[in-house]
Amino acid sequence: MDKIFNVTVFGLAPNEQNTLGSIFKLAASRPRQYAMVSVAERDRAEIVMVDAEDANAMSDWRSFSVHHSNTPVVFVAKSIPSDANGSRYLRRPLTLKRVLETLDKVTIEELKHVPELVVGGEDDALDEEAHAALRAAQSAIKTTSSGVKALVVDDALSVRKSMEIQLGLYGMEIDFAETGEEGLEYTQKKVYDIIFLDLMLPGIDGFKVCREIKTHKLSKNTPVIMLTGKGGRIDKMRGTMAGANEYLTKPVEQEELKEVIKKYLPNVAQLNA
Repeated sequence: MDKIFNVTVFGLAPNEQNTLGSIFKLAASRPRQYAMVSVAERDRAEIVMVDAEDANAMSDWRSFSVHHSNTPVVFVAKSIPSDANGSRYLRRPLTLKRVLETLDKVTIEELKHVPELVVGGEDDALDEEAHAALRAAQSAIKTTSSGVKALVVDDALSVRKSMEIQLGLYGMEIDFAETGEEGLEYTQKKVYDIIFLDLMLPGIDGFKVCREIKTHKLSKNTPVIMLTGKGGRIDKMRGTMAGANEYLTKPVEQEELKEVIKKYLPNVAQLNA
């Protein structure tokens, strides 16, 4: 699903604002898009860009940030200062590559949004755009561990790759299994905080795996989220009877994963809000 992020600007010259507008138009066919909002609509902004070399712009931004301290900021300057202290900078001149790479990293790292990585495609092959999204997300993931242990049981490589990125954004330690038998081996050796389980697996199907998980002493209290391409009422009923806590139909988008994490791992969701 396409996502448009609202961007507000403090202090950039008219020609630079025009350049940004042109870049955003050229990027309108991407799943991740950007749109400029007016001064009157700044409260809707999800990303702020500030001219770091304009004292008035910096002053205006500081006033704005008093009530919008959680809005990610990108400072625009000719060079990155030595005392940047972790602040994000975009170097002048503004080029399409620099602008999109910088804003994409903001949406991945700060806003935790990876829409290109929809979980659950039928084809295991990842096209070049998906590979590019994976590389961008991997480079933006913070390495701080949340201490949460997750298990993903799915035979599709595309799903495992997507889950690696999306759960990795929350600092989770993730194990992967391609079959139900392998998944059960993991659950009998380690205690997990959450398990994502595909319904259609080679060998033992997801229903049986879920029942086994829920009867084993190490995993009986672990939330099991079933991932499946089937969305029928009967399948959901069978999943519930097998002990599944949640039933998500593929393709599962990141917003749905966020809601699951918020529900079953509220401490992790709060740390990464």
